[in-house]
Amino acid sequence: MLTRWREAEKNGDKGALDRLGKYLRVLLPLAYTVEAYRRGELPKEEAALAVVFAVLYDGSVYRSEIRLAVGGPEKEEKPIMTRDHFTVFWLWALRELGFKPSAVYRGVGAHLVVFKGDELNELLKAIAPALPALYEFRDALAEFADAFRTISGEVVKRKYGVEWTYDVREESFFKKLSEIITMTEDYVRNVTVERGPLDTSGRLPKAVIRFKLDGEEVAHIIMYWTGDALLAQFGGYREKAERLASIIKSLGGEAEVKRAGKGWVVQLTTNGIIAIRHDGWLNAVRSFVDELYNKGWIGEERYEQLVRDITAGPNTVKLAGVEFSVNYNDIHNTIEVMYRPGSETSKNAALNALKARGLVEGVHFTVTTKGAGRYEIRVAKKAYAKAVKALAESGLKEGEHYSVYGKRRIISVKAEHKDAVINALKAAGLKEGEDFTVKWSGQYIIHITYDGLRQIQRMAQSGDTEAERFIRELEDVLRHRYGDDVVKKLTEVLRPAREEGTLDLPLPVHDERGNMVARVVDLRYEFVKGKQRGKRLASQLVSQCAGEDCRLRIIAEYELPSGERRQLKMEWYWAEKREKKDNTTVTYYYEIARQTVKDEVEAAVLEALTGKAKRGQVYLYADQLDALRRFKALKDAIDKWREGKPASSQGQRQRDN
Repeated sequence: MLTRWREAEKNGDKGALDRLGKYLRVLLPLAYTVEAYRRGELPKEEAALAVVFAVLYDGSVYRSEIRLAVGGPEKEEKPIMTRDHFTVFWLWALRELGFKPSAVYRGVGAHLVVFKGDELNELLKAIAPALPALYEFRDALAEFADAFRTISGEVVKRKYGVEWTYDVREESFFKKLSEIITMTEDYVRNVTVERGPLDTSGRLPKAVIRFKLDGEEVAHIIMYWTGDALLAQFGGYREKAERLASIIKSLGGEAEVKRAGKGWVVQLTTNGIIAIRHDGWLNAVRSFVDELYNKGWIGEERYEQLVRDITAGPNTVKLAGVEFSVNYNDIHNTIEVMYRPGSETSKNAALNALKARGLVEGVHFTVTTKGAGRYEIRVAKKAYAKAVKALAESGLKEGEHYSVYGKRRIISVKAEHKDAVINALKAAGLKEGEDFTVKWSGQYIIHITYDGLRQIQRMAQSGDTEAERFIRELEDVLRHRYGDDVVKKLTEVLRPAREEGTLDLPLPVHDERGNMVARVVDLRYEFVKGKQRGKRLASQLVSQCAGEDCRLRIIAEYELPSGERRQLKMEWYWAEKREKKDNTTVTYYYEIARQTVKDEVEAAVLEALTGKAKRGQVYLYADQLDALRRFKALKDAIDKWREGKPASSQGQRQRDN
């Protein structure tokens, strides 16, 4: 076929190209799918999706049977290939992808490739890990169906004056998709999980966890206790590893099949173990932990933490493909959302992904390093004794210039001593890359700031479904692990973003006892240009300004119960701060307003507007200006003023307090 295509291209035979295209449009995608699967580039679940979409296009679905209809080319008097050829090609592709049909029925217009019984279960087993993709596809179709039904109804009524709508949900395509999803869900629910007895005869205590379908084992994995964490691992044939991974994914977990020596491995850490929210699995894990605790293998504090983790689920959320861990620091009363990449490559990939989503480094997230000043020199077993001897005779002092960890054959050195240690090893005849390797022992930490969380909230409010899911899952993690009080803390953090530009006047003002003492009736702003001279501020009203000499004056007019009106003025300016770093001085700017509060009513007004107040002098910072952005009358002005922030020597911007 491809030879004919090349000849037709060479001869400029458009008719032949059109004719051959009818065949190649079917054959090439199937051939590519098979080749990609053979090379290990296509997971089994994606191969199963190819079959599903073929059925959705031309097939039928029943509760206990799936049929793929294979026809021939339409309107061809002398076809190059008939439906017999296409059916044989499909059967070859299915065999290569690991799917075995139950039967093939000859038909007049098309042949039917049928899956039922055990063969159907094998297909559903492969489809199960792809359920999230099918859910997403179904939801998108449903959204389109709802919109199209509304629009079609309006058009028909306007043109013909009758009530009539077209519902895409009634199409066979949509019904087949829904039925396949239901069948796959039923299959997953039939999986049972059983734990074997605790085995303490080896180096690590362990137990086998088996997955069964209709009473027969379909996969298993071994659960270990490493001394401080749970570890689940399987090693064996690729087919069994892939089957296990598909079951774990269908139960809501994440699993990756990796090659290890001559076999294939599936491995789950503690977070991966508790991410599987299947009752049978969780019961097996909990009983394993309980027995270890009862027999003294796990201490009480660690046991209680594990039980909390198993009950609450994983503490991770995803954004832009980056998985962040979520924790609450009760000492500082802060919510911490962080990612610790394992390498420079992972760090750069995460940074690029976050920036592609519109997040700004230094504002919405920060990158820091932990242990950046040390290196690990890993020595080969055959060269270890020689390396230790060489360092001992080199004049370098252990404990001062380097540290030795004999069990792991690691020599730890500070950055300033790294070259001296490496030179000593090389002088003894050891070769870098052969006898020893040098690795930076630091760790990168990417931290989403409160400004970043608020920006993600804004993205969610703009219809970004991924951002919306991130915020929702973040709330769920905090609620399950730390309770409603920490969720309220998150609500406080996000409130400026959720309310910005939404509040209007009048705004009631209450004192500490809940009595209304005033109401804010007007908010306006002025741009003021001029340098600060001592405690005096030169004032020149302008339509707009930028830079260090530009200030933003906000005037709040409030009314007392007596009807008397008063004003509260806040003047925001850019404060300069200088810090010494090495031999240079870094200058950066942050926003601030210094306010003198005269009485309790004025304090209540300021608190209603900014969330912060007391009698006397009050310092207002970025969080308070964010609170003022909630008001329609001020949002645009604050944004314009912030755009004119003076540049710092390193381009830094204000971070969270």
